Amino acid sequence: MQENTNPKDIFSQLGIKEKFDEKKPTILVIDDELGPRESIRMIFKNKYNVIPVESGERGIEVIKKIKVDVIILDLKMGGKNGIETLEEIRKYDEKVPVIILTGYGDMESARKAMHFGVIEFMTKPFDIPELESIVNRAIEKIRIERESERLKDELSSLNSKLLKKFEEIEKLATIGQMSTEVIHEINNLLTVIHGYIQLLLQEVSSKELTMKYITTIESEIKRCKNIAKNIMELAKEEYEIEDVNVNETIEKLINFLRESKLCKNVNFNVELEKSPMIIKANKNHFHQAILNLLLNSAQSIEKEGFIDIKTKKFGDLMILEIKDNGKGIPKETIEKVLDPFYISKEKTNGIGLSFTAKIIKKYGGNFEIKSEIGKGTEFKIIFPLSQI
Repeated sequence: MQENTNPKDIFSQLGIKEKFDEKKPTILVIDDELGPRESIRMIFKNKYNVIPVESGERGIEVIKKIKVDVIILDLKMGGKNGIETLEEIRKYDEKVPVIILTGYGDMESARKAMHFGVIEFMTKPFDIPELESIVNRAIEKIRIERESERLKDELSSLNSKLLKKFEEIEKLATIGQMSTEVIHEINNLLTVIHGYIQLLLQEVSSKELTMKYITTIESEIKRCKNIAKNIMELAKEEYEIEDVNVNETIEKLINFLRESKLCKNVNFNVELEKSPMIIKANKNHFHQAILNLLLNSAQSIEKEGFIDIKTKKFGDLMILEIKDNGKGIPKETIEKVLDPFYISKEKTNGIGLSFTAKIIKKYGGNFEIKSEIGKGTEFKIIFPLSQI
């Protein structure tokens, strides 16, 4: 466990001339030869904080006190060698990227080093452009991993609080409509976020894809935090009404869900009206309503299945149909799931429908449900088209 020492104190103790910059990543160089240590310090000092130390023991002392972003470690050193140093480093930081330097080709040592999560194995004298490229990639990788962990921790904390609150609400004899809807909608968002967290942790090696997932997760967490405020706006007389592009909203949601593990067993069949389908509503509310329906359909499909999404123009009306071949909703339950006071104890596709119905009606639309056990469910939304 690290001591959380101020890195500025480390710089001062080691007599490092450069000032520590909190905005820059930090490289720890462990090498018993002055030449390589100074060369690496000179190469990276303008871009990163560089801490050069002459032994494995000194390097471990640094790791105990502060978190660094990359370690460049000499394999062959007097006293504690590179492998021994690396093994102990992993007791304090399991994920920090480590680049091994050595003056000779020792494949057995390389294999041992790889066992402890080394990302590169370079021979001396090293190629400067190659080393710069490796260090830059390593710093980007650890930055993404730490950001992922931060988001994961934030999500976990939020989820625990919500679950606790949900349990409290269920115990109340006079459960309130808004409280129920808030919990349902946040639960749906958390389901989506959880799926992207799993993808993120698997794909962290891909910078472009990972940053896409992080952006999505951050966006959904913000939506999660603001959902209570958004729902309360439904009860107000004044709320923001704007042009909403139905087809664009659907395309974004389908692209979003296709990549998610939540829908790995779902085939999406999308048929959208070619002409623009613009309605008057609140963009965030409409987005959440359609997401609810798609999640309900996806959650009702137990093995393999499909979700058909179709928009069409009928006169001055927009018709959106979402059809799945999931397990369906019993006839006697359909009316209940539209009741905001009803909470199903089973994992059915009824959660959030009361909120969806409220949004659609609020903005002048109609909402219909047809369902048959074992054959699936069809949702139909009808909205007047905006007169542009």
